[in-house]
Amino acid sequence: MNEATKASYKNLAEHFYSRRLAGQRLTPKAITDALIAAAPEYRPAYWRRLRNAIEFDQLDKGYSDAAERIAKVRNPVTKEDSGLKPKAKQVRVRAVKEEDELRLLDYFAKVGDYQCMSAVVVTKYTGARPVELEAMRVEDGKVFIKSGKKSHGGWRGLDRVLVLTEEDAKLVAESLKTLQYVNIGAIQDRVSAAGRRLWPQRRAVPSLYSWRHQLGSDLKASGLCRQEVAWIMGHQSTESIEQYGNRKTARSGAVLPRAPEGADLSLVRERHSVGPLASRAAHDSLGVNEELGMGGQYDGLGHRP
Repeated sequence: MNEATKASYKNLAEHFYSRRLAGQRLTPKAITDALIAAAPEYRPAYWRRLRNAIEFDQLDKGYSDAAERIAKVRNPVTKEDSGLKPKAKQVRVRAVKEEDELRLLDYFAKVGDYQCMSAVVVTKYTGARPVELEAMRVEDGKVFIKSGKKSHGGWRGLDRVLVLTEEDAKLVAESLKTLQYVNIGAIQDRVSAAGRRLWPQRRAVPSLYSWRHQLGSDLKASGLCRQEVAWIMGHQSTESIEQYGNRKTARSGAVLPRAPEGADLSLVRERHSVGPLASRAAHDSLGVNEELGMGGQYDGLGHRP
């Protein structure tokens, strides 16, 4: 776990304590009871992240028994026959008009919220999931992204490296400096709140995921093969890219990220018939592991360590 993730977890845990346990002793029972009571108010993925953050915080403070107890807490909402209904996913805007993007960025500039501005910029150019912003880095024009998609104890996403133009890579690198040691969840909330302020009449307003979906649409309309699109978006299967839009929602003229030369795209499972988006032949990437230096499930070019 890198320092940015640790800081984010600490912030998330402290926010939970102050909101849910204000004035109470932070005993293991009090914390677990509060977690269970809060479950119906959160979407399952956020609740799981919150539990992990509190477990880390307790362990970091030296309370290993409390951390172990918290780790064993299960979401009562997702238990079979619980009778509880999980909080519905947010209605997401899956395409961002350029005029909306400019208006939102102008708003952040006026109020001095450069963290939100930077998060939008990074997501726009990389399509990364919000949770992936914490560990992202840029070196020699390449963007290194560790997968942030985890489910049922296994990693479903893909560690990856993206190649950007020199100008875009510099912009992403500068933006990432603003996002060091911040709570990405809080930034997501502020982006959504800004959207509601600017467009109070709309049922749904842009979130960080909107720029991810927009890039997915742009990539699908670009003519890249399905495997490269899935690679860039951090999916292990081409089936997953069906969730993104098409030419109707794509922006024209965008300079898009690419997979680097040597990326073993064959490790992205092809779940579609081969047609106009036929898979690009995978290349032998001799000696590229040393350049990447990424751990995790994949080394960043799709090779298993």
